[in-house]
This record gives sequence, structure tokens and C-alpha cells, in this order.
Amino acid sequence: MPVTEKQFELLAPGGDLESIKAAIAAGADAVYCGLDRFNARNRATNISLDMLDGITALAHRHDCEVFITLNVLILESEIPAVVRLLEQLADTDIDGVIVQDLGLAYLLKHYFPTLDVHASTQANTHNTGQFQFLKQLGANRVNLSRELSLEEISELAQFGRQHDMLTEVFVHGSYCVSFSGLCYASSVRNGASGNRGRCSQPCRDQFETTAAGYDFPLNMKDNTAFDDLAALANAGVYSLKVEGRVKKPHYVFSVVDQWRQQIDRYLDNAPLSEDKSALYTVFNRDFSNGYLHGTIGDAMFIDNPRDHAAQHRAAKQGVDTADEFKAIKRILYREKTAIINSVEQRTHALDVSTGTTRSLKGQQQQFKLPTLSGSQCATTAPSSAILISQPQQISEFTDTTGPLYYQLPDSLAHQYDALLALFSDNPQLIPWFGPVLIGKDFQAAQQLLETLKPSRIVTDNSGVAWAAHQLDIDWLAGPQMNTTNSWALHCLKTEFGCVGAFVSTELNKRQLKSLVCPNDFELHYCLYQPVTLMTSRQCLLQRTLGCRKPLVKKGCTPKCDKQVTVQSRNDEPWLVDKSSGFLSRVYAHRHHFNPDVISALPGRFSHYLLDMRPIDTSTTLAVSQVQFCQQMESFIATAEGGVAALAENTMNKSWHKGL
Repeated sequence: MPVTEKQFELLAPGGDLESIKAAIAAGADAVYCGLDRFNARNRATNISLDMLDGITALAHRHDCEVFITLNVLILESEIPAVVRLLEQLADTDIDGVIVQDLGLAYLLKHYFPTLDVHASTQANTHNTGQFQFLKQLGANRVNLSRELSLEEISELAQFGRQHDMLTEVFVHGSYCVSFSGLCYASSVRNGASGNRGRCSQPCRDQFETTAAGYDFPLNMKDNTAFDDLAALANAGVYSLKVEGRVKKPHYVFSVVDQWRQQIDRYLDNAPLSEDKSALYTVFNRDFSNGYLHGTIGDAMFIDNPRDHAAQHRAAKQGVDTADEFKAIKRILYREKTAIINSVEQRTHALDVSTGTTRSLKGQQQQFKLPTLSGSQCATTAPSSAILISQPQQISEFTDTTGPLYYQLPDSLAHQYDALLALFSDNPQLIPWFGPVLIGKDFQAAQQLLETLKPSRIVTDNSGVAWAAHQLDIDWLAGPQMNTTNSWALHCLKTEFGCVGAFVSTELNKRQLKSLVCPNDFELHYCLYQPVTLMTSRQCLLQRTLGCRKPLVKKGCTPKCDKQVTVQSRNDEPWLVDKSSGFLSRVYAHRHHFNPDVISALPGRFSHYLLDMRPIDTSTTLAVSQVQFCQQMESFIATAEGGVAALAENTMNKSWHKGL
């Protein structure tokens, strides 16, 4: 697709005032920056609200737009503060807000429509149904999941343009080993949720050396699409986004400057540069474009989470002695110092003074939100629900009284015929769709819904939710749709016909208690389940257990079904699970089990989930799975008797820590 300057944007990170100046000086078309609260980079310095008008004025003088990141999950207690902030933002000249939370998106659509809404990478967008879901909420641009290939990006970008939605693609900076929005490792370890901007990056921790010989088996190289600019332009991508709101100003300037020059060469029909030496001079973990080219595998990882600049320079120059390596480090230090000094000189005259003073302190909320109708108690007696994932489990749980959910595999297209037969033969099963369904697998999900027309489904994927809504199929929002406030519940029901939702597994007792459940809406809670830490498109067996195949291949991953435990040096062991399909998952080594919720919050939930999928953590049951479910069914119905001893070696950290 031909590209013009107005169709192409270089979007830069602004973690603090000096980085914003550096991005503007380097030629960014737009910057994204967070305020003191409600953004997904709490480790960044960020900017204060009273600086915003000055920053926006400065950026606009240099033809640069400003987007504010509000891309975290919002808690019930924070709604008043969020509304006061939105009132302030609506009175500024900012060019858009970046969001993850469905409740926040609903508030923006209905009460602050002058603010442009961009869907964050935390929304984990990778199929056309999700585009339609987000468009319904008023989003006019979407940041795509980083795991997509050029072919997959092209399909979504073209679909977006047909529906008046622009696409952003991260082209430089850190890769996450997990799909964004689906990583709970930091949250489980110490309550520092990535969905709240507090990720402590446990994926980059050192582990006991794995069977494959790695000490940092989950540590990915950095992303760069520097060589892929023309392909991204042809795919129809609008915004090229640089990651790095915790990086220093000299890093921001260097990377943005290199991309600015590359884009200008492209627009001038000049030969594109292949020289990445400037990118290798500032912080990097080496680079990969494996996702873009579909070459997913071992080469996308590096066994060192620290700066790779010196190692790269040494390898390029053939250095192999300690003294020569020290000399390389001294040269790099001088070069980085020169960049820092240069950036300071270039940005010194950039003025951000303004006569406007803004603050949320002492501010009275002018706009009054309507009171949500609903209740904090379920209208029906609570019951259990059981989740299984193997055909042989169906007969075992035939006599259970509650709903029986069946977890669909990630490789829906590959197993479509068998799944269609399974559900046709067992109409009592309720399909449960996972959070990641890309390309043909999403198309297979749509086809399955159209063919089966089930009375109800559960989905962790908003694209499947959209498809179910269009077919008038009752659907429940799964726990990985990350529902944390009453406005999100209200949004799910009124915008998409949702009949119930699993609340986020990251919420604690107090946060669960405060939710207002809409009328004629079910609230569900995960009572017993393996704790998902990460969901990855990588085959994590390559770095842990070991595999002779260097790349993830469509011929091997649907058949591969293995689990291995890896031991972190800083935390409890993790279970790496490669089920049949195209994704890997990492689980905590103990199941979540929280029977206390039933007596502590009586009448709060209509259904309690008992997850009986064969995820082999160190948790053990004192009775068989069927007996466990039967005794739990009785306990849920009466809240009488003790059941804590039924499961040994469990945890319920979220019940105490929350978000």
C-alpha cells in the first residue's frame, strides 16, 4: 500500500519530561506518556498533571501529538478519581488516551466522547472480532499484539482501515515472553501486577540451569523491525511504536532519530539503511524480528538480561581478551556520554512553561456519574461449575449438578472436526474459549459457534465474545478478560449482551466485596484452579526441557504435550506446560484454592469454578477429582463442614494481596 506522510506515524515513548523533549527533538510524530497514576509504567518517572498543558503546547509547536496512557485495570475505589482525571483531560488539547480497562472505555464512550480512545497492547488484540469489539467501545486505533507475523498484521490492518480503525505495531524495544495483559507472574509473586503497571519482570530472572543448558530460559531479545519498514508500510500499518518509557532520554533520542531517518528515506524513495550500529550502541539485549517473519523459536532468546551493547561490539570486532573487552566498554561509555551531552544541548531550549495549573487534589467532581443499578448479592442459590479439557473426563463428571465447561484447545482449526463431533455428541458441554485465537483459529471459533449454536459459552477472548453476541448466544466473560470494576460489568452487559462474568483472579476480598453486579447478571469466582502465570506463542520447551527443533513448526506443536518444572533462584518453581496446540503456558507450582470466600462473602457469587484440567502442579487432592467436586458442591450449597484438607499444598495469595 502506498504511504504518505499523513498516513505514517512514528510514535515515541515519554517516560519523563526529558525523554519527551528528546523524542520531540529526534522527530517523533507523537509521544505517549503517563501521569502519576493509572498507567502501565509505574517504574517510569512519568509526568504530573500540572505539566500536561505545557508539554502538549510544546509538542504541538513541533507537529507532534500527545497521547496519555491510562492503560491499567481500574479498581472500584478509583472510579471517582478516574472521572475527575477524565474531566481534566477533556479540558486539555491532548490527542488521545490509551486504555485497557473495559469500564474506563465505557466511561469514555458515554461521558467523555471528545477524547479519542486507543486500545493498549494490554488489550491483547490479534483477531478481527476484537477490532469490532473495540470499535463498539469507541476505539479508533488499536495496538496489535507483538506476537503477530507480517501476514497476520496485514490482514488486521486492512480490516481496520475498512472499519475506520488505525493500527499500531511495536517496532523497537523490549519483547515480553507472554502475551500482554495475560501475564500474572509478577502479580502472583509479590502483588506487583503487570495489569497495574507494576511488573517486576520475573521472566528475566535467573533460574537453576535448565536441562537445555540455560540460566535465563524466558529472557527474550529485544524487538526491532528496522529492516522491515517497507513490509510494514505495505501491510497498511499506520503507527510505528517505539517501546521504552523506563528508558533514559539518550536512548529515546537515539532510537527515534534512527527510525526518523529510516522513515524519511522510505518516504523519499531512497534506499533504506541496513546499519543498526547506532541502535546497538544504546541499551539492547540483541535484536530479533522473529515474530514478524514467523521464525518463532530459540534464536529469539538470549541468556543474559543485561545490556548487550559491549558484547555486540566485541563480537563484531573479533575481540576475545578481557583487556580488549574492557577497552570496548570504555569506548561505548564515551560514545554514550557524547550522546547524552548532545541530547541535553538539543533539548535545552525546549520550553514547557504554561500558565495553567491542574491538580486532582481538592478538586470536586463536576460531572456526577449515574448510580449503577444492581446488587452485591446473587439472586439465586450458589452452585459449582466444573472445567475439564480431556474427552475421557466427560463421563467422570456426568452426575455433577452444575455446568460442565470444556476448555477448547488453542489449535481450533487443526482439531476442528474432532471438536465439532465432541460437542455434537455431548450437548451438555459448555465450550470455553481461550484468550488467544489468531487467524485461522479465530475463524474456526466463529465457524464452531455458527454450526453448533450452543446455548451458552465462556470466553477469555473478546473477539469470540463479539461473535457470540452477533449470533445471540449467551456468553460469560472468562477470568482472563480481567474484569475488576462495576462499570466493566455494566459495559459487558449493556454493550455486548454478556450474561455473566468471572471476576479477575487478581482481586482481593475487599475489592470483590465492593463490586455492584448488574441485575439479571451472573457473577462467577474461580474457587479451585491452576494459576496461569504466562501465555506465550513461544515453545518454551526449547529453553527448558530441550528440543532439537530450533523453530516452532505447525507440524510439531499440535502434537506436542509435555510439562517441565523450572526453579527460579528468586522464587518458587514454575511449571512450563506445552499442551497440544500452538501456545505454551507457565503455571505457579501450586493451585489456587480459596474456600474461605464462601463464608466471607456469602451470597456474593452465583457460581464457583472447580478447574479439573490435568495441570500437574505440586497440589494434591486427598480424594479423587470426582469426590472432591461432590464434596465441594455440598459445601458451596450449605457452607457447612470443613473442606480445606481436601486439597494440600495450595495458595490463595490474591485473596489477601489483590491489585
